[in-house]
Order: sequence, then structure tokens, then C-alpha cells
Amino acid sequence: MKKKPLIPAEAITSNPETWKRCWLDAKKRSPVNRRERRGEAAEIERWNIRASSYAQHSESEESRDRREWITTWLEGEGALQADYRVLDIGAGPGNYASVLSRKVAEVTALEPAASMTTILKHRITKEGIGNIRITRKTWEEVSLEAEGWHEAFDLVFASMCPGVGNPDMLVKMLAASRNFCYLSGWSGPRWGKWGLSQSELWPLIFAEQLEDYPSDILYPFGLLYALGYRPHLRFLQPRVHLEMDMEEAMQGLAEYFSRYTEITPAIHETIRTYVHSYSQRGRFTQLYTTCQGFMLWQVASRTSC
Repeated sequence: MKKKPLIPAEAITSNPETWKRCWLDAKKRSPVNRRERRGEAAEIERWNIRASSYAQHSESEESRDRREWITTWLEGEGALQADYRVLDIGAGPGNYASVLSRKVAEVTALEPAASMTTILKHRITKEGIGNIRITRKTWEEVSLEAEGWHEAFDLVFASMCPGVGNPDMLVKMLAASRNFCYLSGWSGPRWGKWGLSQSELWPLIFAEQLEDYPSDILYPFGLLYALGYRPHLRFLQPRVHLEMDMEEAMQGLAEYFSRYTEITPAIHETIRTYVHSYSQRGRFTQLYTTCQGFMLWQVASRTSC
């Protein structure tokens, strides 16, 4: 059997095209992308439906602690200063925009989902915030030239945002910043609300492994490294505790998997059996670990080493 030639180390460490190809190949190979039945408009509508529950969940003690940890880190690195302009990509209901607005001169909140921006507008009014501007677009739709956003921001911020899910959108972040960029994302095979359930149910429903997150933080880190940047990279492995009524769990998992296939009676039974296996006294309970990566870098800090 003929062995595949080894990839030279320099092709990995200093060739951006290698990392772009790896990232795009991972997305193409990913079962979730390959089986996705809905387009971008449906995905935005899904976030519209989830807006209220997402905003409510974001007020949990764990979420507040994570925001404090991130903003303290950014402040310590000099990425949040009183005269800074910040672009928050995928701002959602304003979880970070509202916090960042107290530390900088201006925040532009970019968010395509109408229900999310409605919650953000209410928060702005309730908290008396006067320095948040809302733009209702996806990151892909934005023209930096038309918006006047080329090198317009001191910090370009994207927290767990699917909008920065390919090489072009990452490079676009660089073009919008004149100083810092921040990006966080999932790492590994468990992500989102149904992290454990999706990884265990996927092979039962589709007879294939789910594999790692298709935009794992590894890919943007590798691309940035090959471009000459040396991002500060940190990881957290939060414990997730899910608890809900069995019926709510079955409905939630059916809704999740309907993005990838028709929910036939057989699939419904598979989900029902799975939920029962994690339930006692009518309550579905799971405790598991996920992994998230957090990167911060300066656009002027490219190195030749």
C-alpha cells in the first residue's frame, strides 16, 4: 500500500491556504453541514423563536460569571478603553454589547434576528444606554466599504458567533479592526444546548459519528498562526446541567433533529427511548462537559518568526 506523502511542517505553520483548505474541508465533511435542510433565512428565524429563552438563559449566574471573566481579561490586555469603538458581531439580545458599552465610547451591535434586536432595544431603554448602535444584518451581508467599517473599530468582537464560520469571514474581522480582535467558539464533539444528546443520538439516527464541531476554534487559530499572528488562546470546560420534563426534552430533540431529517415514527421512538434512559420520576437530566476556546489578538502584531 502506497503511503501518503508527509505534509512539510512549513506548509502547516506558514501557509494560510493549508488552513483555509482544512477549515473548508472540515465544514464540507461535517455531517451537520451535509445534512442541513434549511438555509440562512430559516436559521435566522430559529434565532427569532429562541430569542426570549436565550436572553433568559444568558442571565444565569454562570453566564454572568463568564462575561465578567472575559471582559476582565480583555481589560487586562488593553482591549477595552474609554475612547474605543467596538463592533459586536452576532450581538444577539445584547449580553455583551450592554456590558462593553459601559467600558468604551461606542458599540455597534450587528445582529440579523429581529426578535434579538427587539430585546436589545428594550435593554438599551431600560438601562439608559446611549452609546449602542444596532445594525440588522448578517456579517456576510456587511460591506465594509459601504458601511465605512474598514479599520473602523478598535475591537472587533465575536462571541460564539456562527457568522464567523469560514476563512473569509475571519479575514473580514481583521479588515474591520485597527487594533484588537476577539473570537470565541466551540471545540470538540459536544456543542450547543444538546451537546451530549446530539453526539449520542446522531449515530443512532444516521448510522454515522457526529465528529467535532465543523468550525472548531482550532481552524481560525491555525489560520491566524499561518498569517503571522500569535493569538492568546484560552480554554474553558464548563459543566452543563440539563434538567427538564421528559416531554420538553423529546420536543426539543425532535425540533433539533428536524433540521437534518424528517422525524419519522421510528426516529421519534429512538428519541423517546433515549430520553427515558436519562429520566427519573418524569425528569430528564444530563450532566456533561463541553469545551470552548477564546482568542484575543492584535492586527498589528504579525510576526516573522
